[in-house]
Amino acid sequence: MMFSLESFAFSWSLNFILMIWYTYLASQISQKLDSDYFELKPFEKEGRIYKYLGVHVYRKLLIWIGWERISRKKNPIKNNLLLLKVCEHNTRESEKGHTIIALIVFTVAVVGSNSLDEAKWLITTNLLLNIYPIMVQRFNRPRYSRIIKNKMKEAV
Repeated sequence: MMFSLESFAFSWSLNFILMIWYTYLASQISQKLDSDYFELKPFEKEGRIYKYLGVHVYRKLLIWIGWERISRKKNPIKNNLLLLKVCEHNTRESEKGHTIIALIVFTVAVVGSNSLDEAKWLITTNLLLNIYPIMVQRFNRPRYSRIIKNKMKEAV
């Protein structure tokens, strides 16, 4: 069946419907996003774990498909303290959204599938559309934080 729980079409659609839902929800609710969850853990500081897991390859894929260009139009990176703080905040917002969606998709995979084979598209799309984006945000955030910190030092 083309649109059954174990189909690629269902998995892809579920992820994008959840992304639309979360984008709308986030636009209606403003949050500080200053929880300890967003602080990097010691094993993340240098980004080695993310490099090992292929974050650079994934980022190149985003450039190749044009996502980076679309994202930069909406959130330009400039040598401006305020814009850098917005970009850093956006990493938190994006990570939060992808985390919520990843948990929902994972729950659908566990509850709705009878086997790993039935859940393979849910797992694959979750990995590509949510888990890797979470890792990219956690990889990028310390870079923004370092630049912001240096900019603030320059301003003093």
